Amino acid sequence: MPKPWISQQRISDLAKLKQKKHRLAQGRVVVEGSRLIRQLAIFGIRPYELYVFGDQQQEYGQLVQYKLTQSQMSRICSSEHPASVAALYDLPQESAAPFRRALYLDRISDPGNLGTIFRSAEAFGMDAILLSENSCEVSNPKVIRASMGAVYKLTFRYLSPEELLMGKARLVALDMGGRVSLRDYVPSAEAEIFILGSEAHGIDEALLRAAQQSIRIDMAGKMESLNLAVSAALLCYQLSMQER
Repeated sequence: MPKPWISQQRISDLAKLKQKKHRLAQGRVVVEGSRLIRQLAIFGIRPYELYVFGDQQQEYGQLVQYKLTQSQMSRICSSEHPASVAALYDLPQESAAPFRRALYLDRISDPGNLGTIFRSAEAFGMDAILLSENSCEVSNPKVIRASMGAVYKLTFRYLSPEELLMGKARLVALDMGGRVSLRDYVPSAEAEIFILGSEAHGIDEALLRAAQQSIRIDMAGKMESLNLAVSAALLCYQLSMQER
C-alpha cells in the first residue's frame, strides 16, 4: 500500500530531475505511466520507488510506494498532464557492446523522434543506436516515454563523426537522393551502420561523402519528405524482413 506522506523537500529534489544537469549529476530520472513501468519490468528494469495519485494501487512486491497529490505529481513529472503513477529509475547507460547492424543519428534534437526511433529499432531487431555528440539526451523523460523503455534495452552510445569514420563498419546513408531504393537494397554480411540526419539539417556532408552506399525510400505521392522517425521505422522494418 502507498505510504500516506512524503516530505516537500523530497518533492523538490525529485522536481529538480526534470532538468538535465540534475539528472546527470544524480544519475536518476522520474518516469511516468503504468504501461511504461510495466514494459520496463518486462525488460528487467526495476525502479527505486513508486509515486501514485488518486486510487491507483500498484503491485510491485516490496517496492516503496508514496501517495502524492495531483499538485505534487505535476511537480515531479515532465508531461503537461501527468499520469497517475510514476517511478524513480537509474538513467539508461551507454554501452560499447559490439554490433552487426546499427543506426547512426546525426544531430537529432527532437526527443519524440529520438524515442520513437529507439522503439522501432528495438522492435525490428537493430543491435545498436549511435548518436552524434550534439544529439538529444537519451535520458530525457520525453525520450524515455516515446521509446516505451527501449532506451534501457537497446545498446547505445554517443560517437563523434570522426570516431564513426575511424571505425571498420560499412557506412550506408539514408538520403532522399540515394542511389539504391530501400526495397532493392541487399544488406552486407559485414557490420553496417545506417546514417540518418535530422529533418532540419540532413546528414553531414562529410558523412555523406564517406558512405559506401546511399539508399532512398521511394514514395508514390508528392510529399517532399517523410518524418525522420517514420523513415527510421521503414528502414528498420525492411532490414528485418530481409534478414528473415
